[in-house]
Amino acid sequence: METENRHIKNQEPENMLLLKYIRGMASETESEQVRDWLAADTENEQTLLQIARLYYACQTRERILARDPLPAYRKVKKRIKRQVRILWLKRSVAAAACFLLGLVVPGIWLVKEESAPVPSQLITVKANAGMRTQVCLPDGTQVCLNSGSTMTYPLPYDEKERRVQISGEAYLDVAHNPEQPFVVSVRDDQMRVKVWGTEFNVQAYEEEDCVQTTLVSGSVEIETLQKGIVTEKVRLRPSDKAVYDMTENKVTVSQVNTESETAWREGRLVFKDTPLPQVLNKLSHFYNVRFEVKDAVIDSYCFTGTFQDKQLSQILDYLRISSQINYEIKTLRTDDSHGLQQPLVILRK
Repeated sequence: METENRHIKNQEPENMLLLKYIRGMASETESEQVRDWLAADTENEQTLLQIARLYYACQTRERILARDPLPAYRKVKKRIKRQVRILWLKRSVAAAACFLLGLVVPGIWLVKEESAPVPSQLITVKANAGMRTQVCLPDGTQVCLNSGSTMTYPLPYDEKERRVQISGEAYLDVAHNPEQPFVVSVRDDQMRVKVWGTEFNVQAYEEEDCVQTTLVSGSVEIETLQKGIVTEKVRLRPSDKAVYDMTENKVTVSQVNTESETAWREGRLVFKDTPLPQVLNKLSHFYNVRFEVKDAVIDSYCFTGTFQDKQLSQILDYLRISSQINYEIKTLRTDDSHGLQQPLVILRK
């Protein structure tokens, strides 16, 4: 059962602590906490390296954007005046003119070189299996990735829009910018969520036939596409949940309790008369496990419960008591499609 509660025992440190460790500003106690976390799982080192790459990429971009050619020009101009004054005192006007020309030309070249466009690069962030990862994008947008989810975005953004690609599940608190809308692209750009500044949850796993978007606050517009052509646009209001059925190319919208849809980012699972297939789907992503239902009648059950930082076995025990469902957890096996180690949970009536 060690693997089942890995996400609890080896809780990922706060982002600020990891950043302090990367910058060499962490205390000995904080550094020891990070080192223990790194020693707990070899994948944690990759997570830290990803955060470090992202941090230094952002630092590089900020340094580039912070460069202002005007101060450089003023500095050169001040230097020229000083040299001219010295040469004037020496009554060497001709030499001063030559020296001035020699400084002005490099100064103009420096300004031109500083303003050269910055080449774009793609950044990919992935949450380790059984864990959740917090990411702060360059524009201030906050993103929480669920277990095994990935996000890819360009650095810097395109001038017209801030586009990211997401596979899996993510909660986004988007920084407001009416001049540069935020666009989430999922499933090879078969659906887009256009945002100007809001909070919402999107679930788009590659192995599933539907994409779910739940709006917490603000306003978003969903676009469905086929062969690059927009086929439908749907505007959501707070508490709306849109489900895009990709097999039927149809979007349905309903009112939901946003707390139960987004509680996963706080380590909580909330179910209220939730059909068991949906419960198992959430547990599968949250704990990095696979379920196999042996008796079809189990799929007709509904489940109610709220769990905070619970082990999978505790939830399964509750399920057994409340719904008379027995479970068996089999030895780890390799999922060749993702290269992950996943326990298999078998459910029987």
